[in-house]
Amino acid sequence: MTLLEEIKATQLLARKGNMPLMASLLTTLIGEAQSVGKNDGNRETTDSEVIAIVKKFIKNIDECLAVPSLSQEAGIKLALEKKILSDYLPPQMSALELELTIQNIIAEIGASAKDVGKVMGLLKQRYDGLYDGKVSSTIVKNMLAG
Repeated sequence: MTLLEEIKATQLLARKGNMPLMASLLTTLIGEAQSVGKNDGNRETTDSEVIAIVKKFIKNIDECLAVPSLSQEAGIKLALEKKILSDYLPPQMSALELELTIQNIIAEIGASAKDVGKVMGLLKQRYDGLYDGKVSSTIVKNMLAG
């Protein structure tokens, strides 16, 4: 079962179970995810694309939660939405796992300081969605600089 199919099944249960917040959130997520595939040659949306959309939704929620004038009620609703969405993300690599993975890629290709893009490309190809991009970029640059 793809991630999008799993989200659709949960959305149906939420609608039947009279959970309007979850049903509405997942309906919006499904629509956004399906449009990615439809806009790219009318194909199915991949799991990694769905994960990217979930991360985008969570980022938007985090930005809203940072607004000082946010009411307590809105904050609670957003926190609940974030929890619902977070359940669809794969477990992230720890900092140590990420460092070891990057070291292995660097050793495998014999990367030098000019190969940051090559290392990042292989990392994305093999482990997309399992790490923080900004953190990995910093690690790669630091490892290749030294």
